Amino acid sequence: MNNSKIEVKDLINIGLFTAIYFIFIAPPGILGIIPIFMLLLPAMVGLIGGIPILLLISKVQKFGALTICGTIVSLILAIMGHPWIALIFSIPVILIADGLMAMKHYKSWKYNCLGYMLFSFWPIGTFIPFYFMRNSYLSFIQDKYGIEYEKTVATLFSVEMIPVIIITTIIGAWIGVYIAKLILKKHFKRTGMI
Repeated sequence: MNNSKIEVKDLINIGLFTAIYFIFIAPPGILGIIPIFMLLLPAMVGLIGGIPILLLISKVQKFGALTICGTIVSLILAIMGHPWIALIFSIPVILIADGLMAMKHYKSWKYNCLGYMLFSFWPIGTFIPFYFMRNSYLSFIQDKYGIEYEKTVATLFSVEMIPVIIITTIIGAWIGVYIAKLILKKHFKRTGMI
């Protein structure tokens, strides 16, 4: 890594892989209207997002590339109707994940895997209203989707389900990394990631 500054060609790659990542995560996002899929959204995003994110960091092995990608996606989702308060959680998680990978210059498979697993937690930010603005958020959901839907999500997003969200996200992200490694092993070897 001769130049640690992000250049124009890096921004092009970041834009390309951000678009690909967004396309990959759109189907689970759409399924999120179904309460159980909403609960599993971070795990599903972790599962299918491994390929574009690991390709991004293999192409742009510079601090900030992952942060830009994740922040753009988070902002787009906030503009599309996700809770804005989610950014308070999502952006720091993305930044820390990028920093973790950068510690070994994006060359350590272990650090890249751990960084990706941490990165996969960014969608959990959308759940903040269930825990810190619960009554007003559930009232909003009831008005928008009806009482039965509100009762279902109120049950699913209880404090007791937080460990389930965390564990399924870790498992989903780990499988996503494993799939990416299986499919792109030769590419990752060429770039020095494994």
